[in-house]
Amino acid sequence: MSHISPVFRRFVPQLLHVIVLPFFYFAFMLIYRPFGAISFFGAEWYGVHVTIIASIILICTVMTRSLYYFLPMKLNYALYIFWCLGEIIFMSFFTALYIWLVLKKPLQYFEVLAVSFQYVFLSLVIAYSLLALSLRLYEYHSNVLEVPDASVQRMRFYDEKHNLKLVLLRQALLYICAEINYVSIFYLDNDKVKTYVLRSSMKALDELCQEHGLVRCHRSFYVNPSHIKVLRKDKDGIVYAEMDAEDVRHIPVSKKFYDRLAEMLY
Repeated sequence: MSHISPVFRRFVPQLLHVIVLPFFYFAFMLIYRPFGAISFFGAEWYGVHVTIIASIILICTVMTRSLYYFLPMKLNYALYIFWCLGEIIFMSFFTALYIWLVLKKPLQYFEVLAVSFQYVFLSLVIAYSLLALSLRLYEYHSNVLEVPDASVQRMRFYDEKHNLKLVLLRQALLYICAEINYVSIFYLDNDKVKTYVLRSSMKALDELCQEHGLVRCHRSFYVNPSHIKVLRKDKDGIVYAEMDAEDVRHIPVSKKFYDRLAEMLY
């Protein structure tokens, strides 16, 4: 299963979850009052309890969404569903603790937890579904104008915080070079070679590069084979790829990647 879209890892979707989830719980419990919620919480202070629990969900969501935003995780859609379920369980633990301590129900904590999970899950599963559908629709409309021709495909580069930093036509890109904590992206703009320094890693760009036909030629380099003019070996036996753009360095080609690159060129 493919990795989840980078859209889900940006800051704005996390902020939407922080706002929408507690508000949706509050509105759902206040309007629909499902499964005897009035009798469970008590009619007199029902609105107060729902407000406090919505605040607990807000705090829990801030914690889990901050973790999701900052941790360098690669999730597919199935694992993302498990992550959301884990968030609901996490919220349920704290809402159950509030109910157990404040309402002093004649029930064991884990019995209260089961009821709390029922209310949180049934209310928030709708909100999670709407948010996920909205992000998928946004992704679809963002990519709907993409043309399948490789020469006009756009490459979207995100930094380590999943913020979009650079969009290039695949044909404009020359090569990518790894630095210590950054990568340098070399590309053509009006026939002039330009460089963009991105805070990311080569490993984070692997999937993007392979998807757009870039080839790894060295531990620290990805190269666009359509811009390679010739592979040349120097007097020390080191192979370099000469590019068709002026004032561009020769790219080293290691033995590990030479055969594959040579097959693509000849």
